[in-house]
Amino acid sequence: MSITFDSKERITRSNIYSIFGKLLRRCTQKNDDGKVLLCEAGLSSLVEDYAFRLNPYWYNRGYQNNNDQYNPEYVCLLLCQEIEASEDALLRFLNVILSHTHRIEDGEMDKLTNYLGIIGYEIDVKAVEDEYWTTYTYSLIPSSDGTTERSSDISYLRSMLSMHHSELLHLYDEATTNFGNAQYISCIDNCRSLFESFFKKLDPVDNDYVKGILAATGETVIDNGASLTSIKKIYTYWINNKSGANRFRLFQTMYSAMSGLGPHHEDIPSREDALLLFRFVEDTLLWCFRKGINC
Repeated sequence: MSITFDSKERITRSNIYSIFGKLLRRCTQKNDDGKVLLCEAGLSSLVEDYAFRLNPYWYNRGYQNNNDQYNPEYVCLLLCQEIEASEDALLRFLNVILSHTHRIEDGEMDKLTNYLGIIGYEIDVKAVEDEYWTTYTYSLIPSSDGTTERSSDISYLRSMLSMHHSELLHLYDEATTNFGNAQYISCIDNCRSLFESFFKKLDPVDNDYVKGILAATGETVIDNGASLTSIKKIYTYWINNKSGANRFRLFQTMYSAMSGLGPHHEDIPSREDALLLFRFVEDTLLWCFRKGINC
């Protein structure tokens, strides 16, 4: 039996829709709440398809009965998949859910924030305090690099990895999953392994990632007639001359950060650390692929 697995982007979106489905359940405690939400989002044409599954009760001769088909989580998954091709429609629907939400627990918020970051969204949170308690308002917005562009970049990145470096694809997928689950050390460790393994392949003679980086950047550092290929010598040359190997030094410095915050456990990484390094590895590989550097 052949099994086709969902892409990581599909899995990420499914996790996002699942969390929003739980929020949708809170927003549909009475019959017709779901109908109102759909209309608020400009999706009145879908009321007939989904509203009954958003009604928690049905009535018979005035008696209230639980609706066995009430399933906001399932509705949210199906509906979001149906409309996600339109970023505007998806944002409207999810923001309507957030407009009726006044508190998202920290654990769910961490997961939601991480998964949204993967596909290029972020949540804006504002606290509203009064004398007795604090409520929150939430809104979903595209992150600064834009969801469409980021989605296109990631689709291209995965296709290139699958085509030219299929044995490395699992590291990228694991990094995505670990970031979404707030396993930041593991995410950074995956990123480091992916980065190192990729550049090792660019040096078929010694399988040295340092030489692989130099091959990718095309930079040459000559000192006293000798070409420098060691990290220490290249950095010493730069300290003395304040020039040379700019891209190499950027790549190597970020690799060192991945080592320190990942497997070497020199410091405890934050979400922001993991996102920075995760995006750096993505953008580094995209840079290489677009320069025609595949293997």
